[in-house]
Amino acid sequence: MALPVKPTLGDLRTEIMSRLGYGSQGAAAGAMITIVNSFLKRGQEYLYWKYDFNELRKTYDWTLNAGQTLYDWPDDMEPRQLIELRVLVSGTWQPMAEGIEYEHDTVADSRSYPCRYDRRAQLEIFPEPDISYTLRGEYYQRLNRFTQDRDRCTIDDTILFNYALAKAKRHYRHDDAKDYFDEVADLLKKLKGAAHGNKRYIIGEKDSAPMPKPQVIDYQ
Repeated sequence: MALPVKPTLGDLRTEIMSRLGYGSQGAAAGAMITIVNSFLKRGQEYLYWKYDFNELRKTYDWTLNAGQTLYDWPDDMEPRQLIELRVLVSGTWQPMAEGIEYEHDTVADSRSYPCRYDRRAQLEIFPEPDISYTLRGEYYQRLNRFTQDRDRCTIDDTILFNYALAKAKRHYRHDDAKDYFDEVADLLKKLKGAAHGNKRYIIGEKDSAPMPKPQVIDYQ
């Protein structure tokens, strides 16, 4: 089942202005439109970097070529939100460590399956692949554009709406602003503890031996 379509910037702004008591002003709201847009845009950026939204987790496969160490990032990947990289070696996904150090230059002419990487303008891997491999990255997708009225929000819209509304209410000195900040805190608390009880499971968080590829059993 596909996730529900997220509301647009215009939808969220209209609802926030209505909750502030300015819904009937329309275009006459003037500078207020810019202010509410800013609360929504900056609020999404803040929440994106402060909390992990599981619905934004994705995977991407690179095909590594023998001798090639630099690869382009996918358009929707935020390199700073890379969770882990694994390379498929003889049917087993081997985890890669981050960091290519100076001492690795001493074996720069050695080729094998990649075991390290760096996040630069491009993805850099080490050592040079000796053959073609599949490299799989898990990451949180980058935020989509959120500046035009028809642009849809990327993160959870309920949390974003409450956060932007709280900021707007505090800006316009509404007495109930704290109520909405409290709601956001409750929603984020539930978000952080939503998976596996109170602990969120991140692939690769715990070091362990790679599991072998499942074998197909013929019972005939």
